[in-house]
Amino acid sequence: MKRLDLHTHSTASDGTFSPRDLVILARNSGLAGLGLCDHDTVEGVPELKRAGQELGFLVIGGVELSVEFSGITHVLGLDLAGSPETPLALAELQAFRLRRNKVMFERLLGLGLELSWERVQAISGGGQMGRPHLARALIEKGYCQSVQEAFNKYLGKGRPAYVPKKRLSPREAFDLLSQVGFAPVLAHPHSLGLSEGQWLEVLPEWQNQGLLGLEVYHPDHGQAERRLFFGLARRFDLVITAGSDFHGAVKRVPITWVKDHSPVGLEALGRLRSRLAK
Repeated sequence: MKRLDLHTHSTASDGTFSPRDLVILARNSGLAGLGLCDHDTVEGVPELKRAGQELGFLVIGGVELSVEFSGITHVLGLDLAGSPETPLALAELQAFRLRRNKVMFERLLGLGLELSWERVQAISGGGQMGRPHLARALIEKGYCQSVQEAFNKYLGKGRPAYVPKKRLSPREAFDLLSQVGFAPVLAHPHSLGLSEGQWLEVLPEWQNQGLLGLEVYHPDHGQAERRLFFGLARRFDLVITAGSDFHGAVKRVPITWVKDHSPVGLEALGRLRSRLAK
């Protein structure tokens, strides 16, 4: 059975493949379908859909939102209804992201680093800019040898150029996504750092607020984490999904990751649609 990858990124945020090239890569890799969930933006979705239609390949537009809760809390929104408009709250998040990047850029200049805003924009490919693009600009100028070094010295949390992201509460994220027909799925739940007991308290509450799925299969999850989240998803009747969190050259996780590590196929979309319709 062909596998479904519902969590990837493109040049519309911090990935290194354009949406069209991502579709070509996924199709050639033998996947059944692809979900594009760029950070705080759906700018890459129109190109994704055009490529999917042209190449006869299943694509799902989406978004990944940062949520204020515990550890790294991200919620995927999968556009199963084909929403024609960007939600206002999402447009506001995009605007804040641009302002945040400009402030980080100005802080780098204040540290005496000679960088060009136009060059950072070019590195981003015209999409939603992020810290990885600033990191690559630092590497080009010889200030750092790697993205990790750039984060450790300048761009990581607590470092001199870091600016916190604007984050929604879990309820705000679920409400925003549900209002426009986006199915909310909790991304890489291991990153929240919760115990099993805490999950037993949190998941019923979030399910009541609109959470529909749990990303059980993710590169950051080992066998123990997969068993835990598989059991929790079954216990609370959440749809089990899989995502490579593919970013291209940034994270070095192959687009074939889901094929090699997940049993999730097209049935996941049907389950999400049935729950979204309730």
